[in-house]
Amino acid sequence: MQLKQLAVVQRMLRVLVLALALTLGSCDNRAFRQAEKENTIQAFEKYLQKYPHGKHQQAANGHLAQLHFQEASRVRTVESYREYLRRYPTSVVAPVARQTLNELVDVEIKTLTDSQIEKMRALLQTDFGTIKLKFFPQKAPNTCRNFIKLARSLFYDNSQFVLIVPGVLVQGGAPTGDPRGGPGYFIKREINDLPNQTGSVGMVRWEHPDSAGSQFYICLRRLAQRDGQYTVFAQVEEGIEVVEALSDQENTGPDGEPYPWKPLKPLYIRSVEIQGFDVEP
Repeated sequence: MQLKQLAVVQRMLRVLVLALALTLGSCDNRAFRQAEKENTIQAFEKYLQKYPHGKHQQAANGHLAQLHFQEASRVRTVESYREYLRRYPTSVVAPVARQTLNELVDVEIKTLTDSQIEKMRALLQTDFGTIKLKFFPQKAPNTCRNFIKLARSLFYDNSQFVLIVPGVLVQGGAPTGDPRGGPGYFIKREINDLPNQTGSVGMVRWEHPDSAGSQFYICLRRLAQRDGQYTVFAQVEEGIEVVEALSDQENTGPDGEPYPWKPLKPLYIRSVEIQGFDVEP
């Protein structure tokens, strides 16, 4: 008798679970249809907040990506596209957004004066802390502008440090972790009288003198042999201890193949923000 009663209870529970699932599914469907009807950012965000694991989650996120892109296109500012690309870096329209962002950044960089750049600071966010840089536009005007352009266009987001020599220097700004990687173009060397000393920031180049792109190095001691050979354009203002921590990570050593001194684990530059970009000339 008890077994029969247990079987009845189990059947009732299955029926209740099925009914509940149908009810929830019906509510999910209605909520999504309502969001589609309203077709606003707020409506789809409300749906996802209520049904974070709903069966229409992927479709709702797709709608959100499209609506945010439309909003960025309507406003058409550097910040609107930066915000969009950081939120939807792999969306279908991300390449279009990135191209537009690059075009807008090119325009704003051309308007910068040296006095504006002198007041700016670059904040490099890493997993070990923040590195704050100040620029020397009077000594390396084009190099400073190139760095700011890459930062503003999000090029440095999730780029990597690809060479770390403990107590000597770190080298970063490689977009995919490739020690030979760069932005796809080169800039001319700007030789000046700035020394390569503790905290100095210079551009990495290859065999040709005018082959710098996006990668840069930060000195942890005096490197006189680099003076007059590499473009020094900035200085660490705060966070030299972060650079030291980066340089102390495990690496392939001087005999590493195919790349010496390469970190064994990726060391990311999570982002580079230009502080004070809106300062007056």
